[in-house]
Amino acid sequence: MIIKQFKIQNYSAGFTLIELIVVLAVAAVISLVGIAAFVLYSQSQSLNATAADIANMFNVAKSRAASGVKPSSCVSQTLSGYKISLVTSGDTYGLYAVCSSGDYGILAGKLRSNIAFDPTSSETFFFPVLTGGFTGEGTIVLNGFGQTKTITVDSLGNVR
Repeated sequence: MIIKQFKIQNYSAGFTLIELIVVLAVAAVISLVGIAAFVLYSQSQSLNATAADIANMFNVAKSRAASGVKPSSCVSQTLSGYKISLVTSGDTYGLYAVCSSGDYGILAGKLRSNIAFDPTSSETFFFPVLTGGFTGEGTIVLNGFGQTKTITVDSLGNVR
């Protein structure tokens, strides 16, 4: 009689529980670092976009003043120029046409959430019509998310 002997083979065709836990822990750490970097980048971009919106308003005011464009609310009046006014105690800013009978709103802006003007920021900037001049040079400081963005307005009304 022939007796066959069978060998039981050990196959290790899987991962141990420890290996799986280590891989998941490493993946979790990498994910958290990536999410934190994305949040910081997003906050920085929000601050930069707010500064760009304000700079754009300065360019609009400068352009309108240089060309002498009158808004419809000021057609029968004398246009002195365009004024940008910031409410540093709040979160709004605006572009106004300064006419002989008063100021008329042209554009209004609101700061994005969690961004505020620094109280030391300049509040009023004026572009007289057709002179290419400017009054109110200074700085506008935006604070948000633990970061600061400074907008500098030079003596010609250029924004940097």
